[in-house]
Amino acid sequence: MALTIPDIEQWNPQALATAGTHAKTVYEKLDGAEQKGITDTQGLNWNGAAGNAAAERMNTEKTRASEVSKALQELETAFTSQVDNLANAKSKVLQLRDQARGDSAHPGLEVLPNGTVSAAARIARLGPDASDKVVLQEELAAAQWEHQITNALAEAEKVATAAQTAVSTAAGKLDAAYGGLGDPKSVAPAPNTRTAPTAVTTSAATSESKSSYSTGGGGSQHHGSSGGSGYGAPSGGGVPSSGRVSTAPLPAPTGDMADWIRKAKEELIKMGYSPDQIDERALALIIEKESGGNPLIVNEWDSNWVAGHPSKGLMQTIDSTFDAYKADGHGNIFDPVDNIIAGTRYAIATYGSLSNVPGVVAVDSGQAYQGY
Repeated sequence: MALTIPDIEQWNPQALATAGTHAKTVYEKLDGAEQKGITDTQGLNWNGAAGNAAAERMNTEKTRASEVSKALQELETAFTSQVDNLANAKSKVLQLRDQARGDSAHPGLEVLPNGTVSAAARIARLGPDASDKVVLQEELAAAQWEHQITNALAEAEKVATAAQTAVSTAAGKLDAAYGGLGDPKSVAPAPNTRTAPTAVTTSAATSESKSSYSTGGGGSQHHGSSGGSGYGAPSGGGVPSSGRVSTAPLPAPTGDMADWIRKAKEELIKMGYSPDQIDERALALIIEKESGGNPLIVNEWDSNWVAGHPSKGLMQTIDSTFDAYKADGHGNIFDPVDNIIAGTRYAIATYGSLSNVPGVVAVDSGQAYQGY
């Protein structure tokens, strides 16, 4: 569909500049963290097999992180390269529209959203006594303005298409690079220098399976428009692949989290949701993995933050998703009960119940938590 003047009037090129600044901040932080990891590892002064394994792991992480940093730099360029062009295109279209409307020699010209300029109202006001010459002059003036405005609209559409293509391409590269990072908590195989007793191997696997707190999710399909993989990046340590297909029941929520979940569940049931759709243990797992139980957390890492709409709160929702699924009287994204209500409604709408959320299914079958 062709751009219209009202479409262009809503443009906010400065938002792209802001997104570009976010991208720059992220890759600068990433580069700093990458260098710190290398320096800290070197400072351990490990020798032998352990030292070689640590050095190899850091080289691998450096390569992967460098790809993400490079992709973020390309995204920054994509965001910022068309800012001036978009601003100039917007200014030109609106300026021509206003000039046509205010043409003192031909007052009363009407500019339509698609750039068409009509002299019909002006001619009607001139009355039936207006000469053919006068009518022709009015129609000619309208046609001249229309030519300029429609050309400006066409140029604006070219600029918008170029910007959209650049951002989409860069975002695709970023997604690919981010996917190449793998799970930062996975442990690379150590050199096979000796055979460990079975009891030791089992103990290590048990230790590695303990989940750890993550500061929010990665890309998510309800976090932003570019798609992704759910509420957040895997934040649990996960269980090494060992063929296990079942695990102990998910732990029940406790403390403040239990109280928040109880209140949210009561509201959801009042709204008509079935209690069977609202698994409190599944909710507790999602909240722990997504936000660590911090209702005020804001994700400052993923592509949603780069794009200017970060994931927020207990279940890490972006504003647009929260607004779409919030309940009446529960409109504060940082209120734990309000956030749980919106996040739960989204999960049920997408998966049918909280128990069917991919990350919950994975943990319930003995695998690592995964965002959704």
